[in-house]
This record gives sequence, C-alpha cells and structure tokens, in this order.
Amino acid sequence: MPPRKRKAPAPPRRPPSRLEYQARLDGAWYSVRLVLQGGSLRVMYEDFREETDEWYDPGSADLASPRGVAALRARFRPASPTLDDARCGDLRPGQRLCVFCDISDLDRKYYDAVLDSVNRAPHDTVDGEERCACRFKVQWTEGPRRGGWAEVGIDDITCVQDSSPVHDPVLTEFLDSVTKSFGSGNATAASQATGVTSAPGGEGTTAPV
Repeated sequence: MPPRKRKAPAPPRRPPSRLEYQARLDGAWYSVRLVLQGGSLRVMYEDFREETDEWYDPGSADLASPRGVAALRARFRPASPTLDDARCGDLRPGQRLCVFCDISDLDRKYYDAVLDSVNRAPHDTVDGEERCACRFKVQWTEGPRRGGWAEVGIDDITCVQDSSPVHDPVLTEFLDSVTKSFGSGNATAASQATGVTSAPGGEGTTAPV
C-alpha cells in the first residue's frame, strides 16, 4: 500500500468492524475497520501501519453521483470466514471463495475465485484435531491471475458471504451524508443502490476501530 500523506489523530479504540474491503491499489480483499474523522471516511487496514489507511472525502469527484456511492459500497462486504477442516464437504462447485494468492513471499493477498472441483483425500488427526488433506481446484475471477487456475488447500480458503448484507453504522452514516447532498430523486436512487444497513440496534456515530 502506498503511504497516504495525511496525519490523523488516533481514534478511540472500539471493537473491530467485521468488514472486508477491496483495495483501490491492487484489488485484493483486506480486513478493515472504519471511522469517521472530520466528516471523511477513514478505512484502516488491520495489521498495517496507519500510513496505509485510505480516505474518502464526501465532496470528492468519485462520490459526486449515485453511481459513485454504489461503487464505494461495493468495495465492502462482511468478513469471509475460514472453513473448519471437518466441513470441507460443505463446499460445492461454482461456490464463490476468497483465496490466498501466493504472488510473493512478502505479500499475503486474497482474491475472489470460483470453486471448480475437489480432490478428496482422507483426513488426518493431529493433536486430537481433524486436518483436511483435500485439494481444491479454483479459477481466479479477480487479481493478477484472473482467468487462471490454482490448486489450494483448505488453509488458503475463506468463504464469501454473498447473501449477507453489510451491517456497519459508520459506513451507513457516511453514505447517508453523501447522498443527502444530491437532489431528492438522486438521493433515493443512491440509497437504494448502496444496500448498506445499520447493525441491528445500532445508532449514532460510534466508529469501530
């Protein structure tokens, strides 16, 4: 991630947001936390220095239309959970996954892929725990190897939650503030396009950090 030359005060610590974000730089998916600072949305990468944070200003040209708001919303989704070794049989061909792409020894990047097939293998037991030895053939749908194929183990796989809406009060508040600057017709269209809702019972401007 390139450094962003903006000095920001450290926000108060809160429980982390269960969100993934598709970075503008490399198109990979990362775990992030969100906070509103000075009316701008700060996207904070977990396990990265604050210099790598991304910022979205409500008055930027990228957010000047409902289409821009919808494009920003599409960069967020609920965190993709790992799969328990004993549940590898739950995976089905055609399922959307987020998979580790071994681009280099220094970068651990995850891109979306589709499961093609599973090469089943007997599971091992290590220290009393089941260990999956199956191999999973996937086709990349994103990233530098888009269209290519890979065979990976279960430790490299996370499961995309396609049907789960994004519940984040910080993102909702920011997108609402942006859409209010549009005309009434455009604001309604933008609100419908974003598809972001507050978490159940969530109100106010509390920012998970």
